[in-house]
This record gives sequence, C-alpha cells and structure tokens, in this order.
Amino acid sequence: MFSVLRRVSIYVPSIVNSSAQPSVFCKTLMDPTVSAPKCCGSSQRLVALAQQLRLYKPPPTIEDDESDIQEQRLQESAGKVLSQVGFAESVTPIAHQPERFRPKKAAVLICLFEGDSGEYRVILTKRSSKLSTHSSEVALPGGKAEESDINDAETATREAKEEIGLDPSLVNVVTCLEPFLSKHLLRVIPVIGLLSNIEEFNPAPNDAEVEVVFDAPLEMFLKDENRRSEEREWMGEKYIIHFFDYEKDGRKYLIWGLTAGILIRAASIVYQRPPAFLEQNPKFKVPKAVDRDTVMRSQNLRNLAEQLRLCRSSHNLSYSDINNDPIEDLGILKSGGLVIPLEEGTEKANSNRAAVLICLFEGVEGDLRVILTKRSSRLSSDPGEVALPGGKVEEGDSSYVETALREANEEIGLDPSLVDVVTSLESFTTKRGISVVPVIGIMHDKAAFHPVANAAEVEAIFDAPLEMFLKDENRREMELEWMGQKYLLHFFDHQAENHKFVIWALTAGILIRAASLVFQRQPSFEERRPNFWHKSGL
Repeated sequence: MFSVLRRVSIYVPSIVNSSAQPSVFCKTLMDPTVSAPKCCGSSQRLVALAQQLRLYKPPPTIEDDESDIQEQRLQESAGKVLSQVGFAESVTPIAHQPERFRPKKAAVLICLFEGDSGEYRVILTKRSSKLSTHSSEVALPGGKAEESDINDAETATREAKEEIGLDPSLVNVVTCLEPFLSKHLLRVIPVIGLLSNIEEFNPAPNDAEVEVVFDAPLEMFLKDENRRSEEREWMGEKYIIHFFDYEKDGRKYLIWGLTAGILIRAASIVYQRPPAFLEQNPKFKVPKAVDRDTVMRSQNLRNLAEQLRLCRSSHNLSYSDINNDPIEDLGILKSGGLVIPLEEGTEKANSNRAAVLICLFEGVEGDLRVILTKRSSRLSSDPGEVALPGGKVEEGDSSYVETALREANEEIGLDPSLVDVVTSLESFTTKRGISVVPVIGIMHDKAAFHPVANAAEVEAIFDAPLEMFLKDENRREMELEWMGQKYLLHFFDHQAENHKFVIWALTAGILIRAASLVFQRQPSFEERRPNFWHKSGL
C-alpha cells in the first residue's frame, strides 16, 4: 500500500551524536551542565540512568542522493505515500523540508521505574473497548498536542495525567527520542521520564479511554522470547512487524505495531545494545509536500485500492455455478473497477442470486470504516436486522457490481460514481439458498455522500470500524449444528450516535472475511464458519 525506502538501516543508538538537531526542550534536558528537575534520589541506578539519557541525541536524518530523489518522484506520481505501521522519522527525508511537511503532532510518555528485582519497567495501558479507533489495543500514555502545550513533555505528561492519573510532579523527564510517524503521518514524540517512587503513583484510569493500567519489563523488547513477527511486503520490499505476548496478574496482553517499535528503540537506548532479533523496520518515503489531511487520506485510500485490485476473486460467479460447472477467472478489471459478468439464465436463477456492497471509507481518525444499514421493521424478512446495502440480481443487471451499486443507490442514496469498485469476495450462500457476492468498493470522498434512507427498506444508516471484525472485544458467539457439522455464529455489539446495533450471522461473516483481506491477518478468535456458506466448504 505504501512507498518504501530502498535503504534499510539497522539503528544502534549512540549516546552522543553531534550532528543531530534536537528540539530546544530536548537540548536543555540533554545538557549535562543543567541541573535535573526533582532528582530521583531513591535509587542510584535511576540517577545514573537519568544522567546517561540526558546525553542522548537522536540520530540525524538521512541525506537524499539523486537516485533517491528520482525514486521519490516516481513513487509520488503513483500516489504511494504512507506506511501501514509507524516508523522513525529519521529514516525519511522530511527533516530537510520542514516548511513543506506539516504533520499533526502527538507525544507519548515512556515512564520507567525500578521493579522489585531492580529491573526497569515501563507503564502501559490497554485502551477502552468502547473507543471507535484502536479499541482494546495496548498503548503508551499520550495523545495529540494541544495549543496550550509549551513542549512535547507537557503534552505527554498532561495526557498521562488525564488517562491514568499520573501526577506530572512524580515524573522526572530526561530526554526525547526521535519522532516516529504513524501510518497517517501523525508525528509522535516519545518522551522518556523516570518515576523514582512507584508507591506514590495510584493509577486512576479514565474509563472513557483506558480499560487497564499495567507495567512490563523494558528489557523484554530486546529479547526474542515471547515474541512473534510477521513479514510483510510492499512494492518488492520486505519488513517485519513485531508482536510481544505478555501476561500480568492473570491478564494477557499483545504489544505490537508503533508501540512495540517505540519500546524497542527505547530499550536499545537504555541498555545500549540492539535487539536480539532482526528488527527490519519499514522504511517508507513520505511526500515532499503535505498540506491537508484530506490529501493524505485520499492517497492512503488509493494505495488500498491498488492493493485490493491485486486480490483475485476466488469465487465462481456465473450462472453455470448453479449447475456446479464453475467458470474461472471472472474478475475483469475495467475502467478502474471490477466487473463480474453475469451469464444469461432463467428468472428462477436470478431470484437465487444477490450482491452486497462493502463500501469502505476513511474516518476522521484515519481508520477504515464500512457503511451498514438497519433494515426497516416493516419488512417481512429479517426486519430490524443490520445488513450491508445490496439485494437480488434483476434482469437488467449486467454484473454483480451493477447489482450492488444499484441496490445501494436505491436503499441509501449512494451515487455509484462515488464508489471505486476494486474487488470481490467469494460468494456466500444464505440459509434460504441465495448466493450472495460481496463487492468491495472504496469511497474516496465521504463528504460527497449524503445518505437518503429508503423508508420502505431502511430504518437507519450508520458506519462501523472494519477492524472491529477481527477483534474479540464486543463479540459474542453461539455454537450451532447443521447436518452433523458444528459451527459458530458471531455477534458484534456496536454503538453509533447513541443507537445500539448487533451485527451477526452472514453479515458478520462477510465482514470478518473482508477485514482479514484488507488488514492481511486472521481474526483473534476462532471463526469456524458453516460449510453451507460456501459450496466448496471453505
């Protein structure tokens, strides 16, 4: 989905680097002649660590050579800009063009303290399952900078106080790491602070944001134990995402993505050694000019569209599959959209075929969201149920794409010209024997969509984060049996604008499959689908 740097560097931290250009605030922290704020005098190890970290300077940015500049022009012209995960800003060319790169800023607090055995530990949070983005993910305390924040340390400590009740006066801020860039080009500054007396900290998690406050040993992020990794590839370049499994007080946590990357870097600096595993960070180029978030979101969606167009349809979609005579390779790219042709057949065959639209767009937080409907309570079949826009094939429809777009236009007023159809999933079969083809489309301009619900069919139009269908939070399940096969029905509880919705059965199954394809990972729960959904029994 995103542009990749050809140069992949393995960073080994240096305590002093005279060529770096840290912020004014960090320069003050790193000056050994400057007296520390409130000293962490209860531990000589913490005092020594504070002195060590004040000497730390972030690495310099990489200078662009002519070939890299030319490559960046080529990549930019193709609209490939962002990374799927966070990465260190120092590996990108943006620091040389600060006047043209103006991302939003955020800061996180890496709050270290000494454990009972003298090891360094870091405070972490598990985000609330009620949040619309990154729900139940492990994160460092922190958030976006506010206008009143005078520096990154104030942002980090203010957010930590709001999220977990950590009094800023307890934290001795000693240095900042180089900025990391999130997948939406949010510049995240990791701020390292030392907590001299953990006993004075009484966690008070903000229920609206944080579910659990816990701590973990910092050194674990340099070790190969309890670590998994996934190798991913984009545009011929491979990179690794790290997953650290951790258990504390009977609870299991998964620390990964940007949070894991930041903690690997922090541990490397604190312990002055590289990790015991190949880090292989994603090194993605960024654009030379970033003026509006909407531009970046649009490019991000174009990259997603390109990724999904590479996914071949895995279903047999023509009339002939009614007679168990599959036709292969029916995914035909035409005018930027996928056309899945229909063969001529009987009216009865038409009545047994349908298509639904999985319409994806990017939310205000940069998360991928899907448009859903609540069916009218006056309908004779499935009244009040949550569904994807769609319906049965009509005689004039030339393709499943046309069916899905026509139905979406009739049900919710979605103009087909706003939807970039990119691929489809394998067909699903309902309990009534109707073959349903899920068509995936991307809406690049959400502001241009003005929902108009057809009152005869639709009671409500809403959207939900696609990634929720890979998570175990807000999910229930029911085990059923059919013809000797046991399978699971999944129920996802979702709240939007004070309305509660339950997404389940076939709709949930389709969205689980779509999310797995988009995010390139399996759900965090056992899926166990019924065989009758797919004729192949997959």
